[in-house]
Amino acid sequence: MAEIEISEKKSVSKIIIIVLLSLILLLTATILFFVVFDKQADNIFSIFKSESGEFTAPLEEFVVNLKPEGNVRHYIKVSLALMFTNEDDSKIIETNMSKIRDTIISTLRAKTYNDIVNDNQTLNLKTELIESINKSLNESIVEGVYITDVIIQ
Repeated sequence: MAEIEISEKKSVSKIIIIVLLSLILLLTATILFFVVFDKQADNIFSIFKSESGEFTAPLEEFVVNLKPEGNVRHYIKVSLALMFTNEDDSKIIETNMSKIRDTIISTLRAKTYNDIVNDNQTLNLKTELIESINKSLNESIVEGVYITDVIIQ
């Protein structure tokens, strides 16, 4: 009788192990599918579509040294998002991301702390970023720049 209980426990534990291994295999296959075929990256811009027909492309964080003022050095840590209205422009933005980042870094490095610190100057910076990004892309794609996070020191 004890032998039957032991064999039943072994078979139940084998079934549990098989089910767990199957779930792990399924989960791994799903993750691998999204990584290999990059399904999420193709739809990243459509996720951020608003009802007004605007699209945003979030950019990775920037940490840039600002132009020194005398002996005082400052830096800015900023996260930005680009706003555009034509859904087809998302491919252009995606393929030119390095050029866009370079343009933003160059623009920020040319600024001093006093050029950025107040609200009016922040609006001027946004306008300058829009103009310089569009100039680097050779077409007017970006219609707005959103500052999603900023630290200036």
